[in-house]
Amino acid sequence: MLKPTRTTLALAAGSLVLGLVGAGAAVADDGPENQPPREIVVGGGSAEPGVYPEKYVTGKVVSKGPLTVRSKPTTHSQSLGHVYPHSKVEIECKKSGEKVDGNRLWYRLADKNGSWEHDAEAPKRAYDKERWVSARYVKNLSEVKYCR
Repeated sequence: MLKPTRTTLALAAGSLVLGLVGAGAAVADDGPENQPPREIVVGGGSAEPGVYPEKYVTGKVVSKGPLTVRSKPTTHSQSLGHVYPHSKVEIECKKSGEKVDGNRLWYRLADKNGSWEHDAEAPKRAYDKERWVSARYVKNLSEVKYCR
């Protein structure tokens, strides 16, 4: 009679483990049969992907200190003011820009934001247009669309 080799023993052990894992998954799937499946909606609450029901998305500033508001999605652009930690901001859209701590996305703030304070020395015309913050320091509370 032949002695079992290591390979045969390993295959037998692997089959046993896979059989037990499969049985555990089958037991876990047993549940009430008469209930309809739950629908899980992620993002803006729309059933269709790419459809954004709200014009603006709310975000929360998660930086440790004041977050600089910029005229363009880069740290080299003009500073227009600051948004303070734990403030809520209205986000219009997102765009790729300069990478900040590994995150290349920037959020364009909506016109109606009252939570940011503009710098006195920044020209009025600059902050009448676009205001950007790095997405690295803002937690969006729902899905943000890309800027056109």
